[in-house]
Amino acid sequence: MMQESRGTILIVDDSADMLSILNEALTRAGYSVFVAMDGLQAISIADSITPDLILLDALMPHLDGFDTCVRLKQSDTLSNIPIIFMTGLSDSANIVKGLQLGGVDYVT
Repeated sequence: MMQESRGTILIVDDSADMLSILNEALTRAGYSVFVAMDGLQAISIADSITPDLILLDALMPHLDGFDTCVRLKQSDTLSNIPIIFMTGLSDSANIVKGLQLGGVDYVT
């Protein structure tokens, strides 16, 4: 019998290794997981599935996590989705920036 999903999570990271690790762990924990390799892809996927949570890398090519967060928060249908930044940017200026842009948490 299929286990009911605990929720839908969108993981956004330009690292295939990170996507794989998080996807496997969250799927094993019972979540439905979608992945995006950049900000534009993330916005497109979020528009079509409306995830319960977005895990967002800050450093990505083309559209970084901060700009992706701004665009998501500007959307009427996506603005209430919690966003958790996951990044190696650990200085306080970037942490404050991520939270001020609408992130609910910032994990380094």
